[in-house]
Amino acid sequence: MDKYFEDTYRRNCRKELANYFYQKINDITLGTEAHNHIWAFVIKSLHFTFAYLAYVIYLFAPLWIGLITLIGSLSVWGLFIYLKGCFVSNVEYKLNGENFINVIDPYLVMFGYPVNEEMRYLGTLQIVVVYFSIAFAILYVRLKGRHLAKN
Repeated sequence: MDKYFEDTYRRNCRKELANYFYQKINDITLGTEAHNHIWAFVIKSLHFTFAYLAYVIYLFAPLWIGLITLIGSLSVWGLFIYLKGCFVSNVEYKLNGENFINVIDPYLVMFGYPVNEEMRYLGTLQIVVVYFSIAFAILYVRLKGRHLAKN
């Protein structure tokens, strides 16, 4: 049971998960790696913009969709913590390692932090705390407003 909490096991799980999705993408493209840079760009753009799109969902979608989005986001964050990093970033790197920029890198550069593995992990944790604070605040206001509208 202890092996499930060892860092090496958790990092290997992240690599296996990334390899699984990498293989699925190669299966879709019939094994040609000629367009991997395009797949990497599409995944990275979705990876980068998901948090902003989630805010739109939290603000304007029906409340139940916002709550489902929040549960999904919390699940992905749990995976990030358990796997000691983001498997989506690993897939992006496998698809286009030559021109790899992690989604957290612009934030690190913007705030003057060095771009390395440790800062990427810590920076992601800090950005996620801000993200969930805003998400919970939005949903709280929406729930409170809904309650006040009924009274």
